[in-house]
Amino acid sequence: FEESRDLGQSFNRLVDQVQGEQRSQQDFLANVSHDLKTPLTSIQGYSQAIVDGAAPDTVKAAQIIYDEAARLNRMVTELTDLARLQAGRLSMNISALDMGQLTEAIGGRLSIVAGEKNVTLTLKTAPMPAIAGDGDRLAQVLTNLLSNAIKFTPPGGTVTARTFVQNSGVVVEISDTGVGISPEQLPRIFERFYQVDKARGPQRGTGLGLAITQEIVQAHGGTISVTSPGEGKGSTFTVWLPSPQMSTVMRRRT
Repeated sequence: FEESRDLGQSFNRLVDQVQGEQRSQQDFLANVSHDLKTPLTSIQGYSQAIVDGAAPDTVKAAQIIYDEAARLNRMVTELTDLARLQAGRLSMNISALDMGQLTEAIGGRLSIVAGEKNVTLTLKTAPMPAIAGDGDRLAQVLTNLLSNAIKFTPPGGTVTARTFVQNSGVVVEISDTGVGISPEQLPRIFERFYQVDKARGPQRGTGLGLAITQEIVQAHGGTISVTSPGEGKGSTFTVWLPSPQMSTVMRRRT
């Protein structure tokens, strides 16, 4: 009887997993169709207006077409990068990196953006044990996470980035006092094209940035996670990356 019960529970878990994957795939197809259709419709409409001589300001119409085409190009590039990352075919230029130093540099670049929005950006970084990583790709990770934190934190709020050592690796933790994420949305935040509550104010983009961020971190043998007390209560993204230097020290100690 106990074996039958365990088998039934395992089967139910498998069914739930399959149904979840099917829902994710359906959501992905719906979102990618929407995100491609919107700029294409805009390009077609403004192009037709120019051809028909109905555009009151052709320069403005041309600028909109240019901007929408650039948006499509970025989306295609990101999808290509994501596909290559997931297939393990994106080349990496690996070198020894100090994540404290890299976080300080990226934070410095984004401090102007934070200042313009009246968001306090605090960097609590220190020299860290070296990790083996691609500097450009990890800079992409930090830029995405810090930009999101600034973007979704109201004026007067705070974004904090800190680095520390944990479990034979280095952690970069980025916290904000922004819009937060509800418990039901947390498990899906890294899905491709997933948007946090489409009906509620600004979103965290299409979700491609976070999906790519996760793939880059995992390609480095690391992990990324997010926590949030709920909507309007901020969120914290935590990236952990293994340090060969620390692993060597631990082996020597044992």
